[in-house]
Amino acid sequence: MRYKRGAVEVQFNWIFVLIVGAIILILFSSIILRQKNISETSKNALVLKSLDAILSGAEVSGGTVNIVKIPETKIDFRCNRYSIDKLSKQLDVMNVFAPSTIQGDRLITLTKDFSIPYRASNLVYLTSPHHRYSFLGAPSELKTSIPEDIFSDFFVSLEEISYRGEKKSRFIFFASFSDIVPAEFVRLKDGDVSALKITGNLDFGTLEFFQKQGSSFVSVGTSKYLTEEALIGAIFSDSSELYDCAMDNVFRKANIITQIYIERTQSLVSKYSSSQDRCLNFANTAYSLNALETLSVESSDFSTANIESMFSASSLLKNQNKQAQLQSCSTIY
Repeated sequence: MRYKRGAVEVQFNWIFVLIVGAIILILFSSIILRQKNISETSKNALVLKSLDAILSGAEVSGGTVNIVKIPETKIDFRCNRYSIDKLSKQLDVMNVFAPSTIQGDRLITLTKDFSIPYRASNLVYLTSPHHRYSFLGAPSELKTSIPEDIFSDFFVSLEEISYRGEKKSRFIFFASFSDIVPAEFVRLKDGDVSALKITGNLDFGTLEFFQKQGSSFVSVGTSKYLTEEALIGAIFSDSSELYDCAMDNVFRKANIITQIYIERTQSLVSKYSSSQDRCLNFANTAYSLNALETLSVESSDFSTANIESMFSASSLLKNQNKQAQLQSCSTIY
């Protein structure tokens, strides 16, 4: 009996030790996990703040391209907002064109100005060295607009393209479109392969966005573009929603700038009191500016008529401004 009692006590002691050990292990594990979460949140907050500074710096530096190192991070982009895990930040007044997701330790920023024909805003394009852009049948002029820092290739046909180890691949079709995904890219995840079909020239045209589904490209949205700079925005945006959202912001800014130039031309018209003054015709740009003001408000529809009308009004205004300059008159912008 004494032996059995001792054996029971030993077993109870071991059970007690195991329970206490398990509690201590769980306690320390929870502390470590909590510290890890706090550390991860702090890192994400720091990257989020740094990204805001990167985008703000890029916006004021037109015509520049920069490669910026960041901690390994996954950044998600939505309309007027970007986020890292559970933390997010508004883009506010910035016009940023980016893919839905960027993951890696480096970012590439490119900035160009959007003019119709006066400068309305700076456009910021954001991508990663891991994102590849394959152009098919693109105009030679566009090649000079895509910096060498961007992972890009130009081809005549789809058969020329081979996989080069990129994490995400985007096909940009200017020539005949094929909805068949090249064989080497079928094994990639559907979300990592997309395409853009462009119908038009570098001045204006239509866009159709595609996403890979199995071995085919499936249409996921359509839109329009005005100017080469807006077209480049569509190239870097992998969804029509992101592109349209950014362009709505651009045209809202353009509308404000247009109103300023309307007031300026009204002052110039009153300055040239004589109807015989040769400068009066150049200053009287009511048609062009009023058309641009109206159409920039309606541009959220991105109708073909609106885009073509804006291009015509912009071209006319550019010519009027050039003639005013040649005649030593006050320029419109």
